[in-house]
Amino acid sequence: MFTEKENLILITLIPAYFPPISHWKYILKNCSWDIDSYYKKQTLRNRTYIHGANGLLMLTVPIKHSGTGKKRKFIEIEIENDHGWKRKHFKSIKIAYQSSPYYEYYESYLIELFNKDFKKLFNLNLASIELISKCLNLELKNRVLKINSRINNSSYEIINIKRSKEKNKKYIQTFQEKNGFINDLSILDLLFNCGPQSLDFL
Repeated sequence: MFTEKENLILITLIPAYFPPISHWKYILKNCSWDIDSYYKKQTLRNRTYIHGANGLLMLTVPIKHSGTGKKRKFIEIEIENDHGWKRKHFKSIKIAYQSSPYYEYYESYLIELFNKDFKKLFNLNLASIELISKCLNLELKNRVLKINSRINNSSYEIINIKRSKEKNKKYIQTFQEKNGFINDLSILDLLFNCGPQSLDFL
């Protein structure tokens, strides 16, 4: 119970698809997941960025469109599973990282995820975050939060869903000699290049 003098600031984050490295400093602090926000196009809600042989490579999860033009909440968004996107994403990730130090070690986790069927984008994104937490032996305690269900005297800081311009700690990337270091990629880039040492860069 909070008294009138107490003020709780809750950090909330919209779960992204294999979130960028910058999001993980909030995830590790057990931020809450925002499920009340409206879906916005061209955001990390349904895309992630990896480092391919030719530089920055975007992977997008196709979604079903309502056809009504009405705004929909993120938790309502369904995945369009008729386009073989999982096979394409797995192939792109494998080509990009198969020569990285830790790809083979974590590949089975990736295969397990892409073999599952997801109807809702929200559930896929949470599963991608849970996959990373398993790989790094993390115990996350993030909770789903409806912003409308407010706690008395509490305020909310909703973190930007975009990739951050703030510089991350540098680590060796697979195609760095060719393309230079690319900042704030998907957590997959850090995982496959640094393995258990990934936590040192978060």
